[in-house]
Amino acid sequence: MKIILVLMSVLLLAACGPEQKLADTPPPAPVVVPEPTIAEKPKPAEPAFQMSNIMGLQKDSVEKILGEPSLKRVEKAAEVWLYDNQFCNAHIYFYENDNSDMHVEYVETSEEKNLMGLEGQRADFCISTFLQD
Repeated sequence: MKIILVLMSVLLLAACGPEQKLADTPPPAPVVVPEPTIAEKPKPAEPAFQMSNIMGLQKDSVEKILGEPSLKRVEKAAEVWLYDNQFCNAHIYFYENDNSDMHVEYVETSEEKNLMGLEGQRADFCISTFLQD
């Protein structure tokens, strides 16, 4: 029991000894995560061909430029050619002019399957996909 008393005295004296000063270390710097930058979607190049380039052309000229259509149909006053591929569908309407020649008067593109996001240029890009080499 004496030994326990001596040990407790030694421990108490050691606890009352000079204070150990801890080193002043600054707190760790906060981790700064950079703001993610959102890259702007690049704009596509200008279409290789514009739909307005075929307006007024006759059938043989259109066929030289765009190739053989997928389908030709005759309506009351018009002949309609359908061009179709994995990108889009294009309907080209030929009407008779004053000389009784059939010429392109109207073009309609639809089902722009892979051309979304080309606001204002989808029709031109659609027609460009049918160009012959």
